[in-house]
Amino acid sequence: MDRRKLVYSILKELQEGNEPKQTDYEITYEQWGEIAELIRDEGYAKGVSILYADDSVYFVSLSSAKITMKGIEYLEANSAMARMYKGLKEAREWIKL
Repeated sequence: MDRRKLVYSILKELQEGNEPKQTDYEITYEQWGEIAELIRDEGYAKGVSILYADDSVYFVSLSSAKITMKGIEYLEANSAMARMYKGLKEAREWIKL
C-alpha cells in the first residue's frame, strides 16, 4: 500500500464531496484508522471522527470531513498523482502501484 497515494485519493474524494470508506481501498480497518488519524493530525481535513477501544481503532467516519487549505496544498504539491488518479472506482489498483 502506498500511503501517499492513499492520502491523495482520500483528500481528492473529500474535495469532490464524496465520502471515501475503508472498503473502497481493500485495507484493514486498523490501516484505515491510521490513515484517517494521519489526515486529521496533519491538518489535511477537519471533521474526521476516530474512536478507539483498548488501544485499537473501533470506529472511523469521514461523513463530516471537509478538506482544509493544507489538504488542498497537499493535492497541489502532488500534482503528478493527479494525472494518474482515475477516481475511487480504480483507487484499489492505483494505490498498489
